[in-house]
Amino acid sequence: MSYKNVLASFAPLLAIWFIQLFLPDIKLSSVIIYIVFTPLSFLLGYYLKNKSIFLKLGYPIIIVFVGIYGFVNFLYVVENHDSFKRIQSPKMEFSHNENQIRVDTIQNKVIVLDFWTTSCGACFQQFPEFENIFKKYKNSTSVSLFAVNIPERRDTIGYAKTRIERYNYQFPVLFSDSDTIPKQLGFNKYPTQIILKNGIIRFIGNLNMNEKNVFIYKLEYEIEKLLNE
Repeated sequence: MSYKNVLASFAPLLAIWFIQLFLPDIKLSSVIIYIVFTPLSFLLGYYLKNKSIFLKLGYPIIIVFVGIYGFVNFLYVVENHDSFKRIQSPKMEFSHNENQIRVDTIQNKVIVLDFWTTSCGACFQQFPEFENIFKKYKNSTSVSLFAVNIPERRDTIGYAKTRIERYNYQFPVLFSDSDTIPKQLGFNKYPTQIILKNGIIRFIGNLNMNEKNVFIYKLEYEIEKLLNE
């Protein structure tokens, strides 16, 4: 069997994955990973078919390494391929302890906004690590971190407060009265982090806070990079 035949045998599967790219509620980055890595894995196996035993023994090691490190890092690359920005922030005004706060007008600070919803399990999973990062910078006059709730249909601020306050986190929680900002900035999945500096949006995407096997797109690194500008 030739390389062409190996690829041809994957044509139906690749076609199914390609169709999924255009379906609603499909995680684009995951589909792309399957499209890229599955054929490559089988092509590598085919290539090693008549090679030495040492190369064959190395093949499962490569597969394990890719499974542990390759997929998740590639996922962050795909999700954040256009996340770095330098655009003027729209008006960002939120409720906080019955007061209104505008974060887009704050100057001389790196502002980190972690957008979440009440139904977002991944948001709640990463809150403990967000808390740790908040504690690291809480005494800094140059960095502020906020969790920002975006209401879902039938949500109330009271319900969102109840969901988050039971965990007794120290980081400040802001509450939006609509999903206007996500619509203005073109994101609709959560969690999403936005980083601002002097009213300019520098990042919109998904930063790593708690995945040990991810070496890129780390929240603390992006904060430090902007502090050192």
